[in-house]
Amino acid sequence: MARRSKLWAYLGAGIVLIVIFSIEQMMLLRQWQDNIVSQQQRSAIREEVLILRRWTSDIDNGFRGYVLVRQPYFLAPMVMAEEEIPMALERLTRLTGSTPALQGSVQVLKRRLDELITTKRKLATKIANGESEEVLAYVRAGEGLALAKTISAVFDDFETKIARQFPEADLTPLERQKKTLWQLVAAQAGAVFVGVLVMELLLAAFAAPQRSET
Repeated sequence: MARRSKLWAYLGAGIVLIVIFSIEQMMLLRQWQDNIVSQQQRSAIREEVLILRRWTSDIDNGFRGYVLVRQPYFLAPMVMAEEEIPMALERLTRLTGSTPALQGSVQVLKRRLDELITTKRKLATKIANGESEEVLAYVRAGEGLALAKTISAVFDDFETKIARQFPEADLTPLERQKKTLWQLVAAQAGAVFVGVLVMELLLAAFAAPQRSET
């Protein structure tokens, strides 16, 4: 009876240890996968922010050129930006959908960019209609510059929150992959070692009664 209890104890301990090693392997794989997804999401969000910054700059530069020389071709970048910005904002909204800490910043950015587009469109229309004095007064008062600085601050704040939400990886993807691989190898080796040890203990436990009988 005591021998049977000892065998069950060896077997149970071995199974528990092997299960622990298996869980550790699954956790390592999950951690590696989560890290990859997080870094990919971070890169995708930052890419959309860079795209929006570029279109914002195109609107400002196009409007400035149109005010100076009154040539319609300066409006082309503005028109294109007006078409592209809503789509970029929609992509950004989807990318941050699972990150509540960033959703508020996306809405603030959307409102500011809508304000920029609406303002520049109205002013460009006034110039086309010969109402230049109001536009020049807007420029001289520095309202356009103030709006540009406000939008730039919104972008900067958003990127700060992105960096806080998705910290920069301390290892490159290849280094992270190698580290995870070695951790998996170590966990697998531990499971094999425990399995072999349990088998030896069981065999020794079976052999002991036979030696005593002889």
